[in-house]
Amino acid sequence: MLLTEIEARADELAKCVNCGLCQAVCPTYILDGHEGKTARGKIEMMRKMLAGELKPSTRIADLADDCLTCYACQTVCPAGVKTERLWTALRQDLAPLASDAGRKGRALRWSIGSPKLMRLAVKRYAKLDGFDRHNPAMARLGRFGLPLFKEAPYIDSLQEIYPGIGSEKGRVGLLIGCSGNYSTPWAVDAAISLLRTIGWTVVVPSTQGCCGAPAINNGQWKLAGKLARQTIETFLAHDVQYITSPDATCSSCLAHDYLNLFAANDDVLLGAKEIASKTVELGNLLGMALDEGLLKFHPLKVAVTVHDSCHSIHSGGGNRWRDLLNAIPGLEIREMRESSVCCGFGGSYALLHRESSDRIAARKRQNAGDTGAEIVLVSSPGCQIRLQTADGVSENSPSIRYVAELLAGMAI
Repeated sequence: MLLTEIEARADELAKCVNCGLCQAVCPTYILDGHEGKTARGKIEMMRKMLAGELKPSTRIADLADDCLTCYACQTVCPAGVKTERLWTALRQDLAPLASDAGRKGRALRWSIGSPKLMRLAVKRYAKLDGFDRHNPAMARLGRFGLPLFKEAPYIDSLQEIYPGIGSEKGRVGLLIGCSGNYSTPWAVDAAISLLRTIGWTVVVPSTQGCCGAPAINNGQWKLAGKLARQTIETFLAHDVQYITSPDATCSSCLAHDYLNLFAANDDVLLGAKEIASKTVELGNLLGMALDEGLLKFHPLKVAVTVHDSCHSIHSGGGNRWRDLLNAIPGLEIREMRESSVCCGFGGSYALLHRESSDRIAARKRQNAGDTGAEIVLVSSPGCQIRLQTADGVSENSPSIRYVAELLAGMAI
C-alpha cells in the first residue's frame, strides 16, 4: 500500500523526540490512556509503516480516526512537530482501510459534495423539524449531524454587501461556514455587526459553500480539493483586504490546510497562498480594531469563563477574545481548568465517536461549572452546540454563548 502523503512528511516525523508531553493535552488519551491515540504513538506507527516494520491496517486507520484533530499536541511539542501536517495525511493514506470508510465517504459526497441536493434536503428538513433560531438553547447536536434552524440555509437570507458604519475602513470577505449557514445564524449576525461597527464593509459572496474542512479532516482529499478550489475562486473574485469567518475551523482551513492540501499543485497553490495571506481569525481581526481605538463597549457586570476553539489557539496562531472581553467594564473572566482542551466536538468526531465525545464534553461542562461563572463563552459555533448537549446540563448550569454575540450586544 502506498503511503504517499506520509512519506512526503517524513521530515516532520523525524522531529519527534518521544518525550510524551502530548499525553497531558490529548483529550482521547485522557479518557482511556491508549498510547496509540497520542501524537507520540501515532508518529511511531507512521515511522514503522514507512520503514516496513508495521503493515498498514484497519486497526491503525481506526486509531487515526479516533482523534479530534484539535492539535493541542502541536502547541506543547518542544520539538516543534507540526501535527497539522501529519494527522490529515495519515487519514488520507489509510482512508480505504478505516472501518467506517464507506459510510464517511457516502455521507460527505451526499452532503457537502452535492450542494444542490443538500440545499433541497436542508430546506425541507429545516421547515419540518428545525429549531427556532431565537432560542439558541434548542440547538442540540443530533444523531445525523448539526441541528438545523427553520430558515436554513442562512445564505439565502443574507445580502452580498453590508456597508461599514461611519468612516469606511475597507472590505472584509466573510465565509459564514456550514455551522453558520445551517445551525448558528446568530454567530454570522454577530460577526457582521461587529465588523460593520468598526467601519469594515462586509462582503458575503452568495456563491460560497463548504470550505472543505470536513473532507480534509476525514481523508477525502479529492472532494476537499474540489471544495477548496471553489472557495478560492469565490473569494479571489472579490476585492477584499481580509477574509474571516465566525468559525475558527474555517479560518484555520483557509489559512493553513489549503497550503498543505495543494502543496504539490503549483497551479492552485498560488491562489491558496493569496487566500491564506488574507485570512485572519475573527477575534484577531477585532483585536486589531481594539488596539486602534475603533471598538468600545458598554459596561456589563457578569462573570464569564472562556472555552477556546482548538483551531484558533492550536493551529490558528491564537486569538484576542480575552483582550476584547477585558475591554468591557465590569466583566470578570474566571478561567476554568483545561480551558484550551477540546470540548469534544471535532466536527464529525462528535457523530462518529459519540460516547467519547459525550465524556469529553461532560468534563468540559464540569470544569466550566466549577468556576461559578454565569456564562460560558465559546469562540466557535460548533463548541456551543456540543456543550449545550453535554451531560450534566441543568437549570442551574451556566448558559453557553458564542463570544462574538455577547460582544456585538455590548458594542458602542
